[in-house]
Amino acid sequence: MSQSVRQSVMQASREWIANFNQGNVQACIERYQKEATMQVSPFGRFNGMEAIAEFWNEFAKSGPTKLVYRNVEIKVLNDKQAILSANWSMNIASGFISKELWTLNDDGQWYLEEDDFSVLTQLAAPLDDDKRTALVLVDLQNDYFSGGRFPLDNTDIATQHAKTLLSHFRKNALPVIHIQHIFEDDNAPFFTANTTGIEIETSVAPLAEEPVVIKHQIDSFIDTSLEQSLVELGVDKLVIVGAMAQACVQTITRSAVNKGYSCEVISDAIAAPSLPYGEHKFSGDQLVAANLLSLSFGGAKATTSTQWLKDNA
Repeated sequence: MSQSVRQSVMQASREWIANFNQGNVQACIERYQKEATMQVSPFGRFNGMEAIAEFWNEFAKSGPTKLVYRNVEIKVLNDKQAILSANWSMNIASGFISKELWTLNDDGQWYLEEDDFSVLTQLAAPLDDDKRTALVLVDLQNDYFSGGRFPLDNTDIATQHAKTLLSHFRKNALPVIHIQHIFEDDNAPFFTANTTGIEIETSVAPLAEEPVVIKHQIDSFIDTSLEQSLVELGVDKLVIVGAMAQACVQTITRSAVNKGYSCEVISDAIAAPSLPYGEHKFSGDQLVAANLLSLSFGGAKATTSTQWLKDNA
């Protein structure tokens, strides 16, 4: 039962999005129940289809389109009700959907009974597509460099390529996000709090206006501000550089792809340590290659810094 309900609600949601992107506001309005309620932060509460229609008709004057839902979750309440939550973005705004309560009516169609969403960012003009790509620098911190507590193979070379991309993003005023790992365990082998090892390496250090996402686990999305930053910036594609290939780079990429983001991993801007496994000994380069191969099968694209800059000149 729950699987069929999920599929039906997902289909109804996709139809709503398709109508919205085609400019068919009336079709969107007609998917609300007559006595539906809509809570839009920070704009207020709208009770009944007439008030909801007034909101959407006024909003349509600003030319919204390219609506996309990401990180969609559907919780089935029973055979006639389910709650959808997601992140959303469009050409002129982005935000979070806290609750879409979809209800199956007697006519066999699913309708919105409650709609609760927030607008985090609203723009006066549409955001250009190239502005929706963010460079994400993962854990390029002192402990991973020579003299640190856990030096990796070729971290300097990887960071040089990362810096080249960073310069491009800054020059073109594109979004940049830094990830900084700080273990909460004082006995951690590296990245322990209140040490110079946690500091981001000077050559790629963040500027004051660039977000720094602090994480305490391998996954950069868990208990962090990363998703908030991506939604606020209207980002739909990540260009990922940093360390380590087999841990935090692998995990952020898979999590981002699963949430609906497009990901490009820069092969020569990724570092890893030499590690043994059983009878085998892997160099950092071998670990990078193996993990990029894995990610390529997992929905991400692997490319070099030179090729990426050529493709995005």
